[in-house]
Amino acid sequence: MKLRPGLAGLALLVVLGVLWAPLGARELSGDDFGRWERPLRRCRVITPSSTGPVPPPASCRLLRLDQQMEGLLSVRFLQPGGDHSFLDRQLVFAGVLAEGSAAMACHRSRCEPRWPVRLRVSAVGQAGFGDGEAALGLTRAELASGQCLLDDRSFRCEATGPEGRQWRVEAAP
Repeated sequence: MKLRPGLAGLALLVVLGVLWAPLGARELSGDDFGRWERPLRRCRVITPSSTGPVPPPASCRLLRLDQQMEGLLSVRFLQPGGDHSFLDRQLVFAGVLAEGSAAMACHRSRCEPRWPVRLRVSAVGQAGFGDGEAALGLTRAELASGQCLLDDRSFRCEATGPEGRQWRVEAAP
């Protein structure tokens, strides 16, 4: 599927907003946007490498769902920065809820998911996973196609970019 240049630009702006919107959302109150997060017991992150073989799976410790407005959701898998890095590694799948999935119930920017959640992924953003961005602190966002299937026992997302790059995460609380 080819996107017109204007639509591709708009999609990237949405992705960048998804990556940075949570910073501003903390101060606002509302009924249709906010955040939910949960620590993860198990997480396996597989990201592409543009310079060679696929790197070994990485891990993450936190799942965060950010709802910018009803129906628009980002699923963020985080590995908080440690002693050797002040930056969090993160992989973000952004998109719209699939038909039949309900938006999160939010109050004062705190949300509760209504399981199961099915997300149609339209973009992926990453920082620190794959290609060595962690050392540089770079963030990359690109159009992608895929899905996330989330329920109260497991979280799975997968997407493919326009040039065949693939991202996959499997996690459990």
